Formats: sequence, structure tokens, C-alpha cells
Amino acid sequence: MNRKSQKRLSIAPLAVPLLALSLQSLHASTLDTTIELGAGLEYSSNALKTSTGERSELEQQAIAVLGLSYESSSVIAELDYIARFTVYDEDTQSDQSELTGDASIVYEQIDDQLYWTVENNRRNLVRDRALANIQSNREIRSISTIGPELILRPSASDAIFTGLSYSDTSYGDSDQQDSSSTGASLSWQRSLSEVDVASLNINYQDVRFDSGLGDNQYYRATVGYSASLSKLSYSIDVGYNVSQRESGDASGGYFRGESSFLGGSSSWRLAVLHELTDTSRGGQIGDFIDLGDPYNSALEVDVFELTNLELEYNNSGLCEACLFSAAVLLQSEDYEELDNDSDEYAFGTSLTYRVNSLLSAGVLLGYRDFSFKNNNARDDYTIVNVGFEVNQTLTRQFSVVYSLGYEQGDSSAATGDYDEVRGGIGILYVFK
Repeated sequence: MNRKSQKRLSIAPLAVPLLALSLQSLHASTLDTTIELGAGLEYSSNALKTSTGERSELEQQAIAVLGLSYESSSVIAELDYIARFTVYDEDTQSDQSELTGDASIVYEQIDDQLYWTVENNRRNLVRDRALANIQSNREIRSISTIGPELILRPSASDAIFTGLSYSDTSYGDSDQQDSSSTGASLSWQRSLSEVDVASLNINYQDVRFDSGLGDNQYYRATVGYSASLSKLSYSIDVGYNVSQRESGDASGGYFRGESSFLGGSSSWRLAVLHELTDTSRGGQIGDFIDLGDPYNSALEVDVFELTNLELEYNNSGLCEACLFSAAVLLQSEDYEELDNDSDEYAFGTSLTYRVNSLLSAGVLLGYRDFSFKNNNARDDYTIVNVGFEVNQTLTRQFSVVYSLGYEQGDSSAATGDYDEVRGGIGILYVFK
């Protein structure tokens, strides 16, 4: 199978026949699997992240990780889920169980021509960014998608991609954001040489919210170019997008660019996105960089214009046993109706040092600045994180992690200021 992609496992009824067919193929072959079990204790000096009435907490946590990777001549399957159960000894919050991760099945029904994809993505989101990032302000978002893609090749240099999709988006608590989407896409791609491709692309989505509010039809037309060189690869899509609603249309320019560079011991990755989206889908590029937890874009339904820039740098040449990483995030959201416009700036850096083959230590520093614009009465804030971690491998399958961290929140309202010290120990067993 020549075409690979990361997809999410759908729970839609239409996925059942395809899923059964794919699993039959999986059972007939050897799978690469990863199973991990872990447990941990973590102490917090200020579990609710408040400026007054601080309460300490001891969190007990159990986790199970399941990973799967499979590839045959007609099926590619990938699965990576984490089940987590947390108990709060002092009852500062309710005990929590959750399942997060990704899964995908890509089935090649006709060689190099017809593909079916089934995918699922589950994330633990911050529900309201203006409130403290604690468990009671978090929820699970699940996005499940199924769809076929047909590829026609009128010449050796040309390919026409046509696709259909059905997606279901559900939130654990924010029911007003639950939605379904039916989409179609058409793309003509032409190989200009062995290393670069030009394209013309058209996308359509019909988004329906379960609440009946905020339904919209989304159209996008772009021109694209991508190149893959020995050390540098990049892609650019430029065009126009429109969102049509009963309350009024929204439109504007669309831009998406991604680039990566690998040179010696260092690497760079850059992603820029400017688009119209809605509060159900959100707009973060995804797991490109980790500068804090993802969040629900708004508490109510609306269409908004998103501008996002992410830059990541890694270097393994500072010393023989060091790995240095740094990342920057800039993001702006401008809503059509809601008074929820915001700007966010974040920076994170870490340094890991491998003492020997069994012991490594790392330090990290993070900074996040979030502000609401226009007439929004919610408070702006900044968050600073400092952390230290030691990972000790005891056997080939068993390891222990020690952690210590400090977090400071500084809000435009004094009641939002807080300090928190966290320390913990965790054990992990990997079945091999």
C-alpha cells in the first residue's frame, strides 16, 4: 500500500461493515502492539488554583496505554489510546475516568485508486479558558469520521482526488457544541518535477449542530504548491473561504503553510494557518506542538476567523547526551457574533540530559499570555511553569519517574492570582 495517513476510528453506523472487513484482515496477520500499565501519586499545594482558601490535594492515578500498528497490502491500521483513572483523596474535585487518543483504519479497496478511511480523535479539553485549568473545568471531545477517496490519474503527471466524508463531533459536557458534518472535496494535482507538486483544491462542508443553532455551509477554494528537497520540505495553500449561515455570511482569505528543515543535529518546523472555522471544530492545528492543554473555543456556537502560527526547534548537538527543544505559539480568534475575540502567546523550552543508559533528567520552562479583546469582561492572565523530571529505568520493562513543578498564575483581577507547587512519583511497566 503506497498511501499512508493518520486517521481516526469512527463510531458512526456506516463504519461497521468497513471496520469488520478491516479487522478480519488484521486478525489474519501479526500485529505490532504496545501495552503499558502505570500508577502514580502527585501532591498539589493548591489543587483548585485559587488566591484564597488554598487546599492541598493528593491525587492517585492509574493508567493503561494500548498501541497498535499494522500494515498489509490493503490495510493500514494505527491505534494509540490512554485510559486514565484519577482519585482525589481530599475531595477537592470529583474522581475522574477518561479515554483519550487516536485510531485509524485505511482500507485500499482498489489498488492506488479507491481508499476508505475511518478515524477517531479523543482529546481532554479545557472548557472555559477564563477559569482555572482544573479537572472540573475539563471535558472530552470526540471527533469520528468516515469517508471514501477516489483517485483518477489521467496522465503520468496528473492526479484527480475526489472525496466524501461524514463526521460526528461530541463533547462530554458542552452539548451545544455537538454537531455532524457532511463534506466533499475535489483536488487536481500536477507533478512539476520529481520534487514539487502544484494543485487546485475545492472543499465543502455542511455543518449541523444538534442544538439547531449555528448551522453553516462552508466553502473553500485554494491553489497549492509543495516541495520535498533533501533537507527542506514545505507546502503552501492560498485561497478564499466562505461560511454561510441564516444570520449572515462570513468570508475572507485562506492561508495554510507548513515547512520542516533538518540539518545536522537540529530541526525546525513551522506551521501557519488563517481560516474560517466554527466553535464545534475549533481551529488548533492539532498536536503539532505542546504548549499547554487544548481548549474549547467558546461556550456558545459561532463562526470565527482563526490565525495560528506555531514554530518548533530541536537540537541534539549541544552536548553528546543533550536534547534541547523550544516552541512558540501565536494565536488569534475573531468571532462573527460572540464577544469572545482573543489573543494568545505561548513559549516553551526544555532540556533533557541522559546521565547514562538507565537515567535521564530534564528541566522545562513555559510561559502563556492570554487576553480577551474588545468589550469582553473576562480577565486576561499569564501563566508561568517551571518543572524538573527524573526518569530512572530499573529493568528493560520497568521504570520510575520523579517530578517537581511550580506554576504561577497572574490575572488582571487579583482574585485570579495563584501559586501552586506539584510533586509526584510514577511507575510504568511496558509489556514486551
